[in-house]
Amino acid sequence: MSIPPNFVPLGPDSPWLVCRSKDHGGKLFWLHRKTQETTWRQPLPRLGPLPKWDTVDAAMRQSCYAVIDHEFCGAPANQQDPKARTGICGVLPKQVQLRRTCETLAAEHRLYPLAFLASVGVKRFVMCEELKYNGQRRRDVPDLASGTLYIDVGDRAVRRKRHSFHHELWHMVDYHLLGNAFENHDAEWEECNPPGFTYGSGGKHMRTDSSSSQLSSSPSSEFLNRYSTSSIAEDKAEVWACLMCYQRVLKTPALKAKAALLKQRARRICPEIQEDWWAHVIAAQQQLIDHWEVHYADAHRGRAYWCNWVTEERRWEKPAETSSVA
Repeated sequence: MSIPPNFVPLGPDSPWLVCRSKDHGGKLFWLHRKTQETTWRQPLPRLGPLPKWDTVDAAMRQSCYAVIDHEFCGAPANQQDPKARTGICGVLPKQVQLRRTCETLAAEHRLYPLAFLASVGVKRFVMCEELKYNGQRRRDVPDLASGTLYIDVGDRAVRRKRHSFHHELWHMVDYHLLGNAFENHDAEWEECNPPGFTYGSGGKHMRTDSSSSQLSSSPSSEFLNRYSTSSIAEDKAEVWACLMCYQRVLKTPALKAKAALLKQRARRICPEIQEDWWAHVIAAQQQLIDHWEVHYADAHRGRAYWCNWVTEERRWEKPAETSSVA
């Protein structure tokens, strides 16, 4: 078929064409060359199964795939308009990083009842590297409408990989519960916030603020950190990640109340998520003690130091229990 006006090929080997819809503010729209299928959902890149590593359980392998395209995108970059949408973009993952990340996340995936993941529409995990969304560097990107969580397997602290996995999964839960209204006012939740508080304009505007995820950045006892104030969806996702990784940081009455709300909502989705299940989650948390991350001190000519995200302890020397390296 000839290429319709305003459409361009998604890639040299892709059967898809893409256009930026002028009637919808540049939103991406795809057309399949052969079937004539049209969609607002970004087509998946070519995917392959994970190797049958003994350290990654079968349940994880069944829903986890590795990108096999050397690179993929939602739309080619527009040289005349650097701000034009490009969708979800990434490259083929390296095997060492792929295995390391899958081994880390398999333990997190095992915590969830499969019925819970199925109920909230989680269909697949797509592993890649150099992940971006509309040109902005990301570590994980949930494609909510398709039930796909894209995960960048590139090197980062184990603590961040675990936290981000659960954080993004809650965004998918939120979308299941509320649809496109998941960023809207939630009276029950906002009762836990300070009087007159208003959320910011979204997490994407805080991604260059490297300290916004730290506990010490919290502006008040109602929030885990500064990033939580960027939107109601990010606030919920941060609390859920802590419930799954380190409940002991949810110390204040407001944070405990927010955690209780999320527990209630999760149990309504899946009755298996009850007190015995949470006891199992806490037991798993107690086995994982690597909460260290590498930072660089500007005042010491960029010298590396290690910071424990949970306790906020700092050390110049690499702690024995961490895999994070400078």
